[in-house]
Amino acid sequence: MTSPTLYLSNTDLQNGKISYLISEFDEELMKMSGKCMDIGCGPGSITKELLLPALGANVKLIGTDISEKMIEYAKNAYREEKRLDFEVLDIQTKNLPAKYVSNFDNVFSFYTLQWCNDIQQSFENIYRMLRHGGTMLILMVPSDPVFDIFQMLINDIRFSSYLQGAEKFLPAYQNVAEPHKHVKDLLKDIGFEVYHCSCRDNVNMIKSREFFLSMILSIFELNLDKMPHDLKEEFKDTFVREYHKRNTYIHTLMNDGQEQTLQIHKTLIIYAQKSE
Repeated sequence: MTSPTLYLSNTDLQNGKISYLISEFDEELMKMSGKCMDIGCGPGSITKELLLPALGANVKLIGTDISEKMIEYAKNAYREEKRLDFEVLDIQTKNLPAKYVSNFDNVFSFYTLQWCNDIQQSFENIYRMLRHGGTMLILMVPSDPVFDIFQMLINDIRFSSYLQGAEKFLPAYQNVAEPHKHVKDLLKDIGFEVYHCSCRDNVNMIKSREFFLSMILSIFELNLDKMPHDLKEEFKDTFVREYHKRNTYIHTLMNDGQEQTLQIHKTLIIYAQKSE
């Protein structure tokens, strides 16, 4: 499990994309009131610094995460904020606690649901948590070449013993064409009224090879400390080499002469409502 501090040191790219989404839906967010949940809140920084200020003044916001370590960190870091609380929750649970059922006016999730092996169960739980007329705003990654690389590395005899359990990081829509259409149909079948569902190309500016690797390893919650040093370097070199093969990046020279990499990836944006 990635430590909260390591996770926080690699959130710049996520913060930028989430800020942009919040700006896009700013009018809807400011009108929101009542009880809200942020699913996959991690250490709570995005919940507190980006989401909470964008919502109405009378909102009560609960951040949830599957990681007890993340929730413990968030509770300690933001205990002075009276409108904010944090609780442990696995959004894929088949036994949703009764206290969550029909108890929320709005639900959010940013860069989390792609980690769910059972995406249908996750959306069904969100539907059950919402009150009638409640809304959800979701940002997730439907697919990325990074996931293909990890699938390859998981099956590589050199690294497989150190990557046990990493297959859980393969998203449901990795090999699905037009994932937004599949998600939209799924949400309608569950009972949502879908106002917006789009798959978008996004660009990240990567500072350096080491920054990119650190970000990826923290996001994937991979700890390579048990790998021998030489094997760890071989893992990193293999990852970078395979990533470059997939043509999802552009090298560019900045005004200060520094070379940076523009990484291209897809995001899925969903705004939907539980029928009145």
